[in-house]
Amino acid sequence: MAEIPHRSPAETSAGLGAEGPAPCLFTFVTSLVADCEAIGALRHGLVEMLRQSGLGHLADEFALVAQELMANAVVHGCRHERDGRLTVAANCDGQRIRFKVEDPSGERPRVYAATEDEMSGRGMLLVQTIADRWGVEASSTGAGKSVWMEMSCTPASGREAA
Repeated sequence: MAEIPHRSPAETSAGLGAEGPAPCLFTFVTSLVADCEAIGALRHGLVEMLRQSGLGHLADEFALVAQELMANAVVHGCRHERDGRLTVAANCDGQRIRFKVEDPSGERPRVYAATEDEMSGRGMLLVQTIADRWGVEASSTGAGKSVWMEMSCTPASGREAA
């Protein structure tokens, strides 16, 4: 499965400068049971990790999009797996922060425009709106897929145009 990036609409962060120290570089990888209850603790851990790394300005948005990717993997990517597990990875190279969720399903996520009265179905639309880029790639283990998203570490960069 080839990597297919998706880009968000162009947005700018008017009035935000690139002052301040550069973010700390980090790599984080974990595996968790495909259970919605496991996502909350991981989300809080991501927020704290980003704040400690000098990325507090994007911690809440990043964690929200990460939570949506994890929930999508639990609900759709592991629905046929009895004891499914997700592999979650986050890394920052000082310029961009990337988050990836690997699940056992080959089913690709899609952006869906839910109607007003539908209670779900907006997760990937949220990812597309907030993340600078997102995409899908073949799993490193050969089965399933990884869904990833990226955000710039600097508040002045804005979002990339489609």
